[in-house]
Amino acid sequence: MPRYFFDIHDGQTLRDEEGMDLPGPEDAARHAKTVLPEIAAYEVPKDGEHQAFSVLVTDEDGHPIYSAAVTYTGTWLIR
Repeated sequence: MPRYFFDIHDGQTLRDEEGMDLPGPEDAARHAKTVLPEIAAYEVPKDGEHQAFSVLVTDEDGHPIYSAAVTYTGTWLIR
């Protein structure tokens, strides 16, 4: 089973040194789509009202195969 790596960027890059064995690239993309909103939900309160998060999926040879991004923007309606 091939191994895929999920590097996260949120102003800093967190390299995935361990990776995950998955059946194929579609499964790796599905995992990225699942984990990215979870990371954003956890990190946003610490970083304020504007934050972008991205994940770069690479295969075991280091070739990029998928990228995804989400952006959080909070706006105060009263002060």
